[in-house]
Amino acid sequence: MANSWIIKHPGGWESLFSFLRQMSLDKPVEVRWGSVRRSNQQNRYLFGVVYKTLALGLMEQGRGPVDVDSIHYICKEQFLPRVPVGTTGRTMPMSTTDLCRSGNEESFQDYVEQIKELAASAYSIYIPDPSEET
Repeated sequence: MANSWIIKHPGGWESLFSFLRQMSLDKPVEVRWGSVRRSNQQNRYLFGVVYKTLALGLMEQGRGPVDVDSIHYICKEQFLPRVPVGTTGRTMPMSTTDLCRSGNEESFQDYVEQIKELAASAYSIYIPDPSEET
């Protein structure tokens, strides 16, 4: 069996190669790119608190029935960069999972903060921080 490592951040290649140069390995080495995923805790907060609170708040204000999936789509359209789709020249919003894979851990938090600011300033809807959730 080969020694194997998964690189999850762009800067990880150099660190791994530096480490491997210092090792005496007697087996093949397998290195592959692995995705950074949003944690289950982040996912629960985004869908169960941020999107849900915004959807419920909008419905309480009489802004029609709004579900969590619709809020997710609207927020992606509003706050995420557009990425090319195929070779047609079409674009679509980046996925929130790809946002987490970008290697910038602050980018997901920035996305959430933009949603919270919009909710507060445009609709007077308060979305609690993760530390406020029990």
